[in-house]
Amino acid sequence: MRLLDRHLLRAAVGPFFFGLFTITFLLMIDVLYRYVDMFVSKGVPFLVATKVLILSLGFTLALSVPMSVLIAVLMAVGQLAGDNEITAMKASGVSLWSVLRPLLLGATLIGGGLVAFNHYVYPESNHTLVNLLYDIRRSRPMLDIREQMFTDLGNGTTIYVATKDDQTGRIADVSIIEKDRDDGLGPRMTTAEWGRIVTDERSNTMLLELHDGEIHDMPDPEQPEKYQVTRFRRHDLRMEDMGREMGKTDRKTRGDREMNLHDLRQAARRQLDRRVETHQHVENLHAGVIHWQTDLLDPEQRRAQLRDEPGNAAERRSRLTATRRKIDHAANQSRAQATVVESHLRRANKYLVEYHKKLAIPFACLVFTLIGVPMAVTTSRSGKSVSISLALGVFLLYYLCLVGGEKMSDRGLLAPWISMWSGNLLLLVIGIPLFLRSIRETSYLSLRWPRPVRRLLRMAPA
Repeated sequence: MRLLDRHLLRAAVGPFFFGLFTITFLLMIDVLYRYVDMFVSKGVPFLVATKVLILSLGFTLALSVPMSVLIAVLMAVGQLAGDNEITAMKASGVSLWSVLRPLLLGATLIGGGLVAFNHYVYPESNHTLVNLLYDIRRSRPMLDIREQMFTDLGNGTTIYVATKDDQTGRIADVSIIEKDRDDGLGPRMTTAEWGRIVTDERSNTMLLELHDGEIHDMPDPEQPEKYQVTRFRRHDLRMEDMGREMGKTDRKTRGDREMNLHDLRQAARRQLDRRVETHQHVENLHAGVIHWQTDLLDPEQRRAQLRDEPGNAAERRSRLTATRRKIDHAANQSRAQATVVESHLRRANKYLVEYHKKLAIPFACLVFTLIGVPMAVTTSRSGKSVSISLALGVFLLYYLCLVGGEKMSDRGLLAPWISMWSGNLLLLVIGIPLFLRSIRETSYLSLRWPRPVRRLLRMAPA
């Protein structure tokens, strides 16, 4: 490796890790904001909370690494340009291609490592994180009671409240369903106009003080005639072991962000195959109706269908009603299957979006390197703060393309590969001309006036 290549890479290493640490820290603030309430309210142990934060680094690193590459290029090349080393290299016959080459090599290695990270590490860490959060939420379900949501309290008990005051514990419009009762009797539903939640952290119990409600009880499901309704002014429902220790779940299913590249392609292929099968079912349904209607063109079939004999009016009306029902059923089935086809396509797009995202974001390391070199040469006299501001602006543009493309792809407005690669393509369209202008040492904003205008300017008096 040439001395110049080693010098450029050494100059970029420090800014890269500085940007990686800073950006990761800033992105983790949002993670802390989302999880701190859960950690405090549920009394999560310090080691478990630390594990959650470490596992949350997966998606954060996927975004911070490309941005750190851009910051490293801007600061490293900007420092060289500020010390007039770029000018000295140009005077010695060394072009910006020689500056870009080692930086592209380093960005390629980082991007390849990020692809491997997205394929092997990130899906597993995200799967572990989702399971861990599920276990934490199950550990103290009484603190997970939310307004207008069904909350599983364990032991086959589900509660629904319309409103809840976290300060006083008052709840309103309460419905409690007990499916698996300890006494072996049938299910029971308790409703109340309002109530209050009283918790005892020391004994891990929760007391529900219910007022003005009813208890609907079916002691024996095989004897519905014994159905009982009990009205009450006040009813206390005590639930034991609500602060149980956190257990480990055996959840095997995975979402799109918990799959590697191979699993995402397989999942998308399955959805597309089901879409084809549904299409074939709709075509067969239409073909059956069309074949049946074509048969009616035969005179014998029409005569049998519409024979006008005395006393056959009721039978003819019944036959016509059956025909209308058959056509209506085919139309309803067609509309329903069209919805199924659309759902399969959206699910396939969701998997393909995640697949292309795992590849497009690492490729952004190369794109940011290409666009970063001319930006650094131009802003070398402005200081590091300008370089960081430009990096934030470029990454904000890229992030908007990424998020906006994902939303449009989920709605079926864009193909998944276009939505995820649009940011890279846009920055390439901007970066390649900027780099070529930097080689020619022309201004980015230079305007070449038309020839008649230039002639008039030369003729104008000084």
